Amino acid sequence: MEVSCKKEAKDLLNFSVKLARLMIAYGAEVYRVEDTVYRILGSFKNIQTANVLVTYNFVIVTFIYSDSNFTAMRRVVIGDKNLEKISLMNDLSRKIVSKQCENIQEAFDKLEEIRYKAPYSNLLVVLALVISAPFFAVMFGGTFKDTIYSFVIMAVEAYFLIYATKFKMMFFLSNFIGAFLATVLTNIAAMYFPIENPASIIIVALMPLVPGVQITNSVRDFMAGDYMSGIFGVIGAFFIASAIALGVVFGLRLF
Repeated sequence: MEVSCKKEAKDLLNFSVKLARLMIAYGAEVYRVEDTVYRILGSFKNIQTANVLVTYNFVIVTFIYSDSNFTAMRRVVIGDKNLEKISLMNDLSRKIVSKQCENIQEAFDKLEEIRYKAPYSNLLVVLALVISAPFFAVMFGGTFKDTIYSFVIMAVEAYFLIYATKFKMMFFLSNFIGAFLATVLTNIAAMYFPIENPASIIIVALMPLVPGVQITNSVRDFMAGDYMSGIFGVIGAFFIASAIALGVVFGLRLF
């Protein structure tokens, strides 16, 4: 594929920076985002000296077309992790590279379809978390009776996280309150019901809060040689883990 005019070059620039911003916002690794944009720009024969810089806070894309330098920067606002949309964007980038998209406007339209694709319903998300609860409870030393209570605690935790996301609560505060809520509810239940291992239920309720994706991405960024992004990811995961720990400590102090 080739860019035929400066307007198309600007469209390609805007598409590239938007794709990168959305991928990193949905939870993609930094090195994957950079590689994806490099492949897209490299598939256009008359695009030269392409450079991509991606962090968890901003995205910069620059290239040369017809002796003119094109540069764009966008600030990244980290949203909900959505691996499905990341996969769809990867597929879109492959279609562009393999010339299955006729032009940039078609790629824009498909990107917008992915962006506004309806997420899983709240009921389905809660159901998935609730089903996983008893298995985690047994894994962490809970008994059969404990798994019954883990259903209820996990359901309350899941609905809290849904509404915390809906009202755009700060991640530190939402993790702190989530951990505090899980600890308090478990201890209240242990006062009135025969729970043998309350700790297993608390751990179950904390599982949705654990920044597993962020830690994994940070390790993969380190392995790919992107040490700055890896450090940023580890620091973010550390603050989330600190919020969870503080929530549990404050909840236990009440009892």
